Amino acid sequence: MYRKIFSLKLIILCFICINFLAQSGICYQTALITYPENNKNWKQIYFGKQYGETISQWIPSYSYPNNWGESVVFHSYSWAKGDSCYKFLLNLLSAVEGKNKTMKRQILKDAFVDSVAIWCADKNASMPAQCEIVRVTAGYEGLISIHYINKNPQYFMNYQKDMWLDIIRNVRIYYSYFRWDRVTGKETSVQLQ
Repeated sequence: MYRKIFSLKLIILCFICINFLAQSGICYQTALITYPENNKNWKQIYFGKQYGETISQWIPSYSYPNNWGESVVFHSYSWAKGDSCYKFLLNLLSAVEGKNKTMKRQILKDAFVDSVAIWCADKNASMPAQCEIVRVTAGYEGLISIHYINKNPQYFMNYQKDMWLDIIRNVRIYYSYFRWDRVTGKETSVQLQ
């Protein structure tokens, strides 16, 4: 009788320890994006991890890695856990302003856990003419910036701005404690951990 009670207590204690360790461990983050209906096929051209950061860059399937007109970039920063998304967004925008003084920006959302801006800049010596929608959102492992970049500012402002703004705003971050429990549709999910 005592042996059964001891065994039951040991099993319960092990279960609690495993749950506690699993929750305090690494969480696997995946960004879920729905690309436009007229161009659902995007391909990854870059993936890299370094110093607590992960970067994944995507372009339309018909584009070339060294000659693309539009791109989506996901950048996670595990070292920025708990930071303000709005302040982080302002730092990203300041870095662009430092490279190109023609930059014009508009902040669309300025919250601590999720912020969005649109900016455009003319061509100069350090960068091509382009517009960008940038969103900084809080993830489980730190902050995540999501960038839609278009190198045709006039076309972007006239035809694509609203569509891509909805797409970037609707990107969701999925968390999983186990690698096998991740979303794996490569055309709509981006591994960030």
